[in-house]
Amino acid sequence: MPYVIAGLVLVGAVALLNLVLLMVILRRWQELEVVRRRDDFAAQGPQPGDGLPDFTATALSGRTLNQDDFRSGELLLGVFSHDCPSCTDSLPDFADRADRARAAGGRVLALVIGAEAGDSSLTAQLVGPADEVVPEPEASPLFRALRVPAFPTILSYQDGVVAAPAAGREPVSAAS
Repeated sequence: MPYVIAGLVLVGAVALLNLVLLMVILRRWQELEVVRRRDDFAAQGPQPGDGLPDFTATALSGRTLNQDDFRSGELLLGVFSHDCPSCTDSLPDFADRADRARAAGGRVLALVIGAEAGDSSLTAQLVGPADEVVPEPEASPLFRALRVPAFPTILSYQDGVVAAPAAGREPVSAAS
């Protein structure tokens, strides 16, 4: 009988050790998957040298915007989703970059994606930091033309050409 108990304790200890090792491996795998996705996002989106796509959009101000309005000078373009927690978290960083872009003579445009983008609190919070805020449905031609792989995405354009793409904090897939 003592051998049976000792055997059961040994099997239980090995099973517990196996479970702990499995959890460690799965956690590390998840961390690596996040890094891989982030690298994939950066590779799928706009790249330095890509031009500003042709578009026409109506801003909250009622002004009709098109690509010709932004072909010269510096443009900071932030693309956000109306229901993305990472987008809300990135607002202070976007506002700082917007201030620097304006100080250098640039303009700031914010694009908020989603069916309820026009009525979202995120859209309201972007009105100050951005010169123009454009709420658009996810199926809009502008959103598709920008090829934004993650939210938030902040792009710096110089004379209508991407100078530096930068995904925000923890990117959230634009496909979700």
